Amino acid sequence: MGHTRIIAPGKSPFTFFQGDDADEWTLTLRDTFGPMWFRPLGTERGSFSLRRVDGGYLADVRTAPAELGPDRRHADGHGRHGWKLQYVIQGDVGIEQNGRAVQLRPGEMGLYDTDRAYRLHVTGRGRVIVVRIPKSALPLPPDVAALLAPRRLDPAPGVTSALAGLLRSLAIDLTVFGEESLASVNWAVIGLLSAVVREALDEAAGLSVVRRNAETVAAVRQFILRNIANPALDPTLIAQTFHISVRQLHRLFEEQEGTVSQEIRAQRIQRCAEDLRNPGRCHEKVSDIAARWGIPDPSKFSRQFRDAYGVSPRSYRADATRA
Repeated sequence: MGHTRIIAPGKSPFTFFQGDDADEWTLTLRDTFGPMWFRPLGTERGSFSLRRVDGGYLADVRTAPAELGPDRRHADGHGRHGWKLQYVIQGDVGIEQNGRAVQLRPGEMGLYDTDRAYRLHVTGRGRVIVVRIPKSALPLPPDVAALLAPRRLDPAPGVTSALAGLLRSLAIDLTVFGEESLASVNWAVIGLLSAVVREALDEAAGLSVVRRNAETVAAVRQFILRNIANPALDPTLIAQTFHISVRQLHRLFEEQEGTVSQEIRAQRIQRCAEDLRNPGRCHEKVSDIAARWGIPDPSKFSRQFRDAYGVSPRSYRADATRA
C-alpha cells in the first residue's frame, strides 16, 4: 500500500501509513519518528496516524510483532531531546533502557528517554498511543532522568488515572481535533504527566533541591517558548524576568547539559525548520521566516541552521518539498 500525507487548512499535517515492505516501513518510521531500526517478527507491519504539535507529536499506532529502537548511525538531532510516553490500549509492549526492562499491558503506560539507548519489543498485534514531549516542556536533570527511564505508570486512582483517561480519548478523537484543541490537549497531557513525575520523585529521598531547580528551568523554558519570536530574548532578559543573576541562570542550565543560549537558538531553528517544511509557507522568503522567529540577520540564520541540520535552509526546504 502507499503513504499518504493530507494537509488541511488550519490543521497540522496528518499522516497515515500502512504497508507490507519492511524496508519501506523502516524508512517511513525513520522519516516520521526519527532515526530508527526495525526488525519485523512476522509479515505484518502495522499502521499509524500522527499529529504534530508544539515540537512533539501524538500518534495512534496499530502494532505488529517487531523489535525496534533508535539508530544512532543516522542520528542527526531528529527526535532527540525528548520523552516518549506510551499508553497501551491492546497488546503488550516491552521497553528496555538503562539496564532495566518494563512490560506494558493494556491500560498501562510507560515513559522513556529518547536521548538514551532503548529497545522496544512488540509481541503481537495491538494498539498504542504514543506521545513525544520535548524535554523543554518536561525538563529533568540527568540523574533524575536515569531514575525514571524506563518507568511503568500504573493507572491507579488519582492523577495517573486521569492521564490514562485522556490518552484513551486520543484514540477516538486524534484525527478530528482542530489545531487549537490539539494544542490544549497536548498541554493537558504534559501537565498531568508533570504531576505523575512529581509523585514518582516523591518516592525518592533528597530530591527537593533538584526538583525546585527543575521547576525553575521548566518555567524558564516556557518563557522562552512564549517569547521565542522576540529578537531581544537573551539570557540577560530572562534573568531579569525571573529575578536571578545571569550566572545563576547559566548554572541551572549547566545541570541540564546545555546553555540558555543553546536553548533559545534550538527553539528558533526548530520553528524555522517547521515553517520551511510546511507547503503552505512555500511562497515565503527564507529570510522572512527567520525574522519571524527572532533571527533578523540572514547570514547568522543560515550559519546556525547549517550547524543544526547540516544543510542550508534553501536546500532543506527543497529536500522537504521533494519528499
